[in-house]
Amino acid sequence: MDTKPCAGATALADGADLLVSEATFLQQDGDLAEAYLHMTARQAGELASAAGARRLVLAHFSQRYEDLTGHEAEAREVFDDVVVAVDLERVPVPHRV
Repeated sequence: MDTKPCAGATALADGADLLVSEATFLQQDGDLAEAYLHMTARQAGELASAAGARRLVLAHFSQRYEDLTGHEAEAREVFDDVVVAVDLERVPVPHRV
């Protein structure tokens, strides 16, 4: 997803096994996220939680952040299974029980 938080994003994410969502900004820069129609890492976590996703992959980061550990931590505040995307890295889809 590359969007601001909206009902359409929640509908698309509904029940996803693997949700890939932008996390362009951190909460501290929420005003920029809103101005540029993007999400914060926390909002991506909230989306995954609301949609009942099984795993969240964060992607599409602003270049202002050299260290993405804050993105992972922020999303984990509201959703447990979070992966920070790395170019060319494979992310497994979680097995269904």
